[in-house]
Amino acid sequence: MRVYQEQLRARLDQTNLVSREEGLSGGGWLNFALFKFDQPGTEMRTLRQYQARVWGDANYRGIHRFYVRGLTEYDDWNHGDEPFHGDDWVEPRLERGWYQFDLGQMIRNASGKAPDLGFRVRVGRDYTTIGTALALATPLDMVRFDLEARDWQFMAFLGKTIRSELNIDRSPNIRSEQRRCFWGAQFTWLGLEDHQPFVYFLNNQDNSEPDPDDPAQAYEYTSRYVGIGSTGRFFIPNLHYSTELVGEWGKTYSDTATENRDRIEAMAFDFMLEYFFDLPTRPRVMAEYIFATGDNDRLVGSGTTVGGNMPGTKDHAFNGFGFRDTGLVLAPEVSNLNAYVLGASFFPLEHIKLFRRLELGTKVFFFQKAARNGALSDVPAQTNARWVGWEWDLFANWQITSDLIWSIRYGAFQPGDAFVDNGCGQFLYTGFTLSF
Repeated sequence: MRVYQEQLRARLDQTNLVSREEGLSGGGWLNFALFKFDQPGTEMRTLRQYQARVWGDANYRGIHRFYVRGLTEYDDWNHGDEPFHGDDWVEPRLERGWYQFDLGQMIRNASGKAPDLGFRVRVGRDYTTIGTALALATPLDMVRFDLEARDWQFMAFLGKTIRSELNIDRSPNIRSEQRRCFWGAQFTWLGLEDHQPFVYFLNNQDNSEPDPDDPAQAYEYTSRYVGIGSTGRFFIPNLHYSTELVGEWGKTYSDTATENRDRIEAMAFDFMLEYFFDLPTRPRVMAEYIFATGDNDRLVGSGTTVGGNMPGTKDHAFNGFGFRDTGLVLAPEVSNLNAYVLGASFFPLEHIKLFRRLELGTKVFFFQKAARNGALSDVPAQTNARWVGWEWDLFANWQITSDLIWSIRYGAFQPGDAFVDNGCGQFLYTGFTLSF
């Protein structure tokens, strides 16, 4: 839900600011969400979440722009359902906040013509991706540079993680102590009419420290990524695609290691097709294949240090910081995974004014392990079997008015042979977002 909500906030940002190219703007969102979920072998849990966001934007002629957004929330669990602690107010915090300078816009304002060279710099806290977001999709405190010259785009950034974000390493002593520095660069070629190929490099330096200290285990997962891919359309006008291949290498401490680190050698691949029909109700279908290498001697988790890679061996489990939709219930990280995804959506009542922005859709997921004996990010999947299971998700998005959005998502996951418990897991989310 973290990424879905980030995408929703990005759309709300764009809607609220599109008519205000210059000057001061402000507003906010109130969000109420209900979560009901379980896992095989557990009881159904219920969470009501209340969130309030306030944002402000200052834009001077498109050259200088300031944006800030704050968040506070309250989690209200049914009695006995809280997994870690009871109901909780989350203290107000800075969710996004940045300043951007656009040199190209300044030249355009002065000359009345688009310059041959465009340059922007953004400094602050923002949501950051690289490539198609397979290796990185996370908020960072960062500085980012964007350069545009004829048919080329160049992007580079340097940033660090936010302390409130959970570590990708779910080992008990380190899961809440993520401190990482990232830097990366990407070239994108715009010279083709229907394709935008890209290549990038990403570096992750792990400075996380366990709390409490663990004298029997050292922690550090420092990795580098090289990715190539492309987005665009081919064969027929409404057939869109995105693809990315990323290789990973680096060093990590294996299970029970306190001195010597072992090498990381891993890779991941994603290919997605999406077709938009030129028909009433705007139907859309999609298919996606996701692959990420795994490590046969990982016992507990594909990304954990404790119970992770066997000392003295290479770690072949891919561990990135990106995002792919892998379902609501299982939602595995892209590691030791083969995922096959089919989806469809449409606007069934677009001829009725009140319901013209009501979208209904579904996705089906089939999961296999890439390495039969290796662990997934989902800890209960510990048997030496490749078939993980399948999941069916349903969703509805309804923009009732320009200021009110209702969403609902339901998923059911049927575990496969990789799980000891084969009971069906379910997840239900519904929420209202009111903007002002």
